[in-house]
Amino acid sequence: MTAGGLNVLMYETYEDIGDAMGAKSWSFHRVDLHRGLRGLATAEQGEGRAVEVKLGREAVGVDCEKGEVRMRGGEVVRGDLVVIADGAHSGLIEDFTGKPSELKRIGRSIYRWLVSMDDVLADPDLAEQYNRPPGFQSWTDPASEILWVSYTCRSGKVLNNAVVHPTQAGEGEEDLWHSEAPKDKVLAMLENFHPTPKKIVHLANEDGIKVHHLFKRPALTSFVRGRTIVVGDAAHVMMPTHAAGGAIAIETAASLEVLFKGISCKDEVVLKKRLELFDKLRMPRCNLTMTASNAGPGWIAVPGVEEEVRRFYAGPLPPVGSVPWGSAFREFLFHHDEYRAAEEALVEAEGQ
Repeated sequence: MTAGGLNVLMYETYEDIGDAMGAKSWSFHRVDLHRGLRGLATAEQGEGRAVEVKLGREAVGVDCEKGEVRMRGGEVVRGDLVVIADGAHSGLIEDFTGKPSELKRIGRSIYRWLVSMDDVLADPDLAEQYNRPPGFQSWTDPASEILWVSYTCRSGKVLNNAVVHPTQAGEGEEDLWHSEAPKDKVLAMLENFHPTPKKIVHLANEDGIKVHHLFKRPALTSFVRGRTIVVGDAAHVMMPTHAAGGAIAIETAASLEVLFKGISCKDEVVLKKRLELFDKLRMPRCNLTMTASNAGPGWIAVPGVEEEVRRFYAGPLPPVGSVPWGSAFREFLFHHDEYRAAEEALVEAEGQ
């Protein structure tokens, strides 16, 4: 919708997404997703050995070739396979690439906060806005380069809000992961917006709005070095344009499961072949999604973007003019089965 007049710019429904793609589309609050994934990893039931999570032990360095992780305090832990997954602000990526981190702020930040849907629906004006099937609701103000995206999570009980905007003075100069943002500052940023969505700001807890910066890093040319793999935001920092970062990371986990299930990583020959196959599978998908997301809504029309994509990905692309979460982009980014892709690649590699 337009920010000032609430005019509909695009309207699509996703009722058929489960039939079209084989699975429903889910919106998670990240805390809930983290808790669910941790529960699965540490549960005694299921295949494999339960993961032991050790808190308060910071990894400060890694020897990628030997598979040795150096902990703060001097302890060295060795693994047959090391997976670096410490996020965009990775402290280990320099050891992986052999050069200083190229993570850069891009001059844009995000306000994020949650509000109760009971409170939202109790307001007649907001209830009218959200009397639609579940999904994304957004308002855009091109003049001030602001995009506000909202969606429900926790079974429709909570409204998650994200306002992407030009970074303002005083927003987290201390370079924390996030810092508090006063309501009056957020409302001043949204001065061109209609009064109705601005009510959602008033519904936030006084200390409930956080702001964090957005970053970019040039694409890696490999996610593998020695006995070490890098995954997630540590491997490919991406803008939230397509809400694809979490999905891509989970795809990578599926690939790891298929490729390394039932093998001994002590076998140097087998390990090397599986790592090469992992790179072959994940480099195109991950770097393609990162490049598309970081280019913004205009993506392939942005000069130089298609050339960057083609460094890693040779497949078909959605047509010029396709918009984030439109049908063409949904098919392109999300109609992908990494379990099947990894299994087929493994069968092909072992048959050669």
